[in-house]
Amino acid sequence: MKSGIWKTFLALCSSSSDMEKLDEFFELIFTKEEHETIEKRLIVIRNLLDEKITQREISRQYKVSISSITRGSNALKIVSDELKESLKKTLLAKDVKC
Repeated sequence: MKSGIWKTFLALCSSSSDMEKLDEFFELIFTKEEHETIEKRLIVIRNLLDEKITQREISRQYKVSISSITRGSNALKIVSDELKESLKKTLLAKDVKC
């Protein structure tokens, strides 16, 4: 069960339509290392959804551990198809660069 503070955090994130303010909020909440970890996780998820390169190639190209890629792959197996499609649409957009 998610805590009340987590739901409050999600509400804060979803209420912001200003990307700069959301970025500023995330700089307050996340350390530089946490930001980099999230960024790498998104790169892994993007490449797993794209299915153009192998997990080993993702690991080599983006300097991410195989265990991180396995965790991302396992997470994708349990999310809804609706979320997967939304992620594909957003993360695989032509203007998204890794």
